[in-house]
Amino acid sequence: MFDPAPKYNHYELELDTARYSLDRAATEKVVRCVDNSNLTQGKVFWLPAKENLPERAVKRAHGKGAVEEGIYNHPVVAVSQPSDDSRTVHFHLITSFQGKRLDQLYAKPNEFHASRRSWYLPVAPTPDHPDALSKKTKKRFPTLKLENGARLRWDSYVNIRHVYKIDLSRLEPYTNPEYPGTEVYRFEGESVIRMLAKGKTLTMYEPGPQFVSVGLVRSHSAPTPTYSRKESQHTTRQGTRGSRSPASDPPSAFSAVPSVASGVQGDFQVAVTDDTRIAGPIPKVPPDGEKGTMAMSLVQNVIVLPTEQLFSCVKSVAIVVNKKFVAESLGSSIIRQPLDRFWRDLKGVTAVVIASL
Repeated sequence: MFDPAPKYNHYELELDTARYSLDRAATEKVVRCVDNSNLTQGKVFWLPAKENLPERAVKRAHGKGAVEEGIYNHPVVAVSQPSDDSRTVHFHLITSFQGKRLDQLYAKPNEFHASRRSWYLPVAPTPDHPDALSKKTKKRFPTLKLENGARLRWDSYVNIRHVYKIDLSRLEPYTNPEYPGTEVYRFEGESVIRMLAKGKTLTMYEPGPQFVSVGLVRSHSAPTPTYSRKESQHTTRQGTRGSRSPASDPPSAFSAVPSVASGVQGDFQVAVTDDTRIAGPIPKVPPDGEKGTMAMSLVQNVIVLPTEQLFSCVKSVAIVVNKKFVAESLGSSIIRQPLDRFWRDLKGVTAVVIASL
């Protein structure tokens, strides 16, 4: 049987209630246009109802398929303003699931529900992603945060699976009556990076070169990456020990930012350190991981040096003290080894010396 009662999401219900409020001041809607001066990546806007927009005002910016009917009357987050089309903004949808949590909507432990859960990232103070159970998975499914402690009207999630586009003049500023003093709702810089990285991993979407304007700059509240000497040494040590395959590493948030220089993406580059010294004590084993002996090091020296310098390399004196062998090498620390091992190594060195003469 057809249900004549209209169904609303939280945002639509709030607008419908205000429409019939007795307080006229509450029903008056101030519509402000969005222009280039107040558009930044990560900023939250309001997508009006479909009937208040021209036909086909919203299109897909990435991928194929029809535009879903349920995207209207929702907040959205801007992810790109292409340099070749400055009047267009790409955005992700923000949804409250009509008050339901993600683990309630997709609760089954099957592949389909797990895939659907991966489409959404929670916005604080919404509970963490249901699959963020460890330190590693929390990086895969981060909780996004708004600047200056701002909050949306409801517990919400960003749908990173779909990327839409619209003329930026059709969007409206987002407001929350509970925070009348907040005029700008924008995600923190780190949250924007993680959101773009997750979107690239899931859909291969990248913002591309950005339109540079007064508004497309890093906000004053966005932190500037700083690195201590200890972190720099740790980063250098990892690079010295060899790089791993990209497939074996978890997706990096910085990999989502395009390599093309732009006003916004330049803020997300990591500082490069010139300190290549590895701190700490001298390793007990060679860098290649193979254990060596003093005799082997002497053999290597004998092979590479000319004959006239041969005898200057072998300056070890055998001393027997309490039935233990002590090999004293000039300019090196004392190393104690068993007597039988010393004679075995000495025979090898002697053979190499004779062969070199």
